[in-house]
Amino acid sequence: MTQTQQKMTVEVRRVINAPIEKVFRAWTEPDQLSKWLGGNAVAGVRVDQDVRVGGSYRVDFDYAGCEGRSGFMTGTYKEVVPNKKLVFTWTNSSDEFPAKDTVVTVEFFARDKNTEVIIKHSNFVAQATADRHKSGWEQSLEKLAGLLA
Repeated sequence: MTQTQQKMTVEVRRVINAPIEKVFRAWTEPDQLSKWLGGNAVAGVRVDQDVRVGGSYRVDFDYAGCEGRSGFMTGTYKEVVPNKKLVFTWTNSSDEFPAKDTVVTVEFFARDKNTEVIIKHSNFVAQATADRHKSGWEQSLEKLAGLLA
């Protein structure tokens, strides 16, 4: 008998003190994305992205404080609704916290002159990996908020 593995989803929310158009651009322009994506564990982020349905992205990075250790994330955009929503697949190169064919949904909501960002990252098969990604998204949104302040 085969046992079905439970898939997990993490959710992170953050209100950013910037208009929705500016926040959306920070997700869709490589030079901006490279300044905040990855949380505190990464440095030297390099982004190549084609933000359109069917387009792909690749994020290469170095681990902070770990000379010569690097990693990457790749995926494909499944939905792109300017200033409203991004949906993309996410696979990383981590041996410790692997994520293969997970799905990230990012929604943007205007809140007066601010923007609420809601990230749902789904299809994790290990709790430790889900927890690490949640922490990484929280740290990334903190960096994004600082960048756009």
